[in-house]
Amino acid sequence: MKLKDIEKSPNKNLYLLFLSALVGLVAGFLASLYRLALEKAETLGREIYHFVSLHLMFIPFLMISLIIIAGIVSLFMKWFPMSSGSGIPQVKGQLQGYFRVNWFTTAFSKFIAGTLAMFAGLSLGREGPSIQLGAAMGQMVSGRLAQTERHKRILIASGASAGLSAAFNAPLSGVMFTLEEVFKYFSPLILLTCMTSAMVADVVSRIIFGEGAVFHFQISGSIALSDYWLLLILGVILGFFGAFYNWTLLSSQKLMNKVRLPFVRVLISFLSVGLMALIFPIVIGSGHVLMDSFSFGMGLGFLCLILIAKYFISMISYASGVPGGIFFPLLVLGASLGAVYATVVLAAFHLPSALFANFVILSMAGTFTAIVRAPMTGILLLVEMTGSFDHLLPLALVSSVAYVVADLLGSEPIYDSLLERMLSAQKGDDEVSEGQMMFETIVQFDAQADHKRLEQLALPDGVLLVSIHRSGKDLIPRGKTELQAGDYLTFLINREDEVVAREQLRKVLTEKMSVSG
Repeated sequence: MKLKDIEKSPNKNLYLLFLSALVGLVAGFLASLYRLALEKAETLGREIYHFVSLHLMFIPFLMISLIIIAGIVSLFMKWFPMSSGSGIPQVKGQLQGYFRVNWFTTAFSKFIAGTLAMFAGLSLGREGPSIQLGAAMGQMVSGRLAQTERHKRILIASGASAGLSAAFNAPLSGVMFTLEEVFKYFSPLILLTCMTSAMVADVVSRIIFGEGAVFHFQISGSIALSDYWLLLILGVILGFFGAFYNWTLLSSQKLMNKVRLPFVRVLISFLSVGLMALIFPIVIGSGHVLMDSFSFGMGLGFLCLILIAKYFISMISYASGVPGGIFFPLLVLGASLGAVYATVVLAAFHLPSALFANFVILSMAGTFTAIVRAPMTGILLLVEMTGSFDHLLPLALVSSVAYVVADLLGSEPIYDSLLERMLSAQKGDDEVSEGQMMFETIVQFDAQADHKRLEQLALPDGVLLVSIHRSGKDLIPRGKTELQAGDYLTFLINREDEVVAREQLRKVLTEKMSVSG
């Protein structure tokens, strides 16, 4: 039986799981290769900076080298604009129909430019690029073996899950991030395909890097319930910090964009990092070296200096649009803030110094939640990266408080804000694919469509509701059919109308009906 016939057969979902495993294999390999390249590049870059710091006569050669590397990276950004920045907003936009992406040029430029940026010491992470590299592999496989647009999108999402899984040895986090941040709803088919890809990618990553956790914190105690009020205060602080981080990142990006020449923007980042590498080298790079050095005896003043310097270098690294993620650097910033907080409270309330690592881990999860607004991903990520399940309750508490505080401050999730900024900068001259496609979404609780008959809803023109999946059964849509929260709806739309249709359906199916009074 030909592949296109399998796609149309009753076993098409089984075939999709097979393709997901294939995506996990290639995405896991590419993301692991990228992870290895970044580790080697960062190590070599640090050695060169250390050598120059001991032999100042080589500073002119260092500056010339940074100028050349900045020129190469800026050319990649100019030729392949989809490779700039984190990669996560691009994947979100691609899955929502905003962007048409060439998987090969995007993956190639992201890999090369990201490695060069890490070699130069920029404070960027591997997770965003790994997600985009994985999505590119999903697009490659789906373009050859999947026949429907819906299945192609699912495989791209599976590749994104595989990329994050391989980046951190965190398969559950890869799956949860796709559901919580990219799709923002739960679908059994998406769950199975993403889980399949993430598990296969994790196996590939563990074969290459071993079984150990990414972070090696010594957890020898737990925070007593009587001291949980300290976690409430920590959550509030992290909520404010996350809102400030998002505002600073977007403001610095806006300020940097006033520099018209992309090369000059990139050069500013590279030279600033080069100067920091000679003065205070511990804060450059991804942050792995810094994470391994945190301890209770570092001193409050030194920890504050690390936090400020790392914050500055992270902002100037990302603001220029250089290929690289903010995911890991924001975890490092959270750890730095947690180290400062732990140093203060442990000394002030005479708590055991062994709890230092606990506060660092909790701060990472809370910072991630306040900035990205994906609490379950943050909790699972820290559990998988530390290899410990002993702090699930405090993780949930700190993350919940940080989420609420950031939300009350009006801070939008950072990846949504970055995507919105990318869309506003578009000139609208992208090619629009012709034909029809199907996509699935869900009726959320208390939405406009909840407990409404189809004939009462104003669905967009040219959009056809094909099926309703409820409690394991498929229903035929009719005018008298009443939608319920939790219904999975499958729509048929024209691809050229996808963006507008998705936005109109989102208002009906996910937003609460406003009540005038």
